[in-house]
Amino acid sequence: MSGALIELRVDDAAALERLDAIAGRMRNARPGWTRIGSHMAASVQRNFEAGGRPEKWAANSALTLLRKKSRRVLLEQGFAGGLLGSINYQVRDDGVAVGTNKVYGAVHQFGAAQGEFGVYSVLVRAHERRTKTGPQTVRDHYRLTQVPWGNIPARPYLVVQESDRAELPRIM
Repeated sequence: MSGALIELRVDDAAALERLDAIAGRMRNARPGWTRIGSHMAASVQRNFEAGGRPEKWAANSALTLLRKKSRRVLLEQGFAGGLLGSINYQVRDDGVAVGTNKVYGAVHQFGAAQGEFGVYSVLVRAHERRTKTGPQTVRDHYRLTQVPWGNIPARPYLVVQESDRAELPRIM
């Protein structure tokens, strides 16, 4: 997964002890990790439906609203190639990773500052420039230009909810 990813790391000593005890009694924990992955993928979908949980996501900028013509872009793209449709999980012997293969998933999860995306090369076509001394021909050339977007607020969607924390040991 090259986009964004969440690994479940339990800091709660009691919950960790219960999960270790359960995993220790199992010869193969992969079915349990598969159920947890499925549960967490569904939880992430509910995060999208709620527009962020427990806190709501920042509203789209005016420019984004003009471009997208909707306030619920992520849900409308849904499973048809959008971020929501890319949420998946990968099961390992020792755990499960829930995330996306969309590169922009990390921007959605963590946000991005203006200029964080760097620069790109733009072809400037040959043209005539007017100067005080008369017209001047400019040849084709390339110019480095800063990527125009940025100042994107974080909209965390890979979030383990409190209800998930209570449910995970039971699922295992």
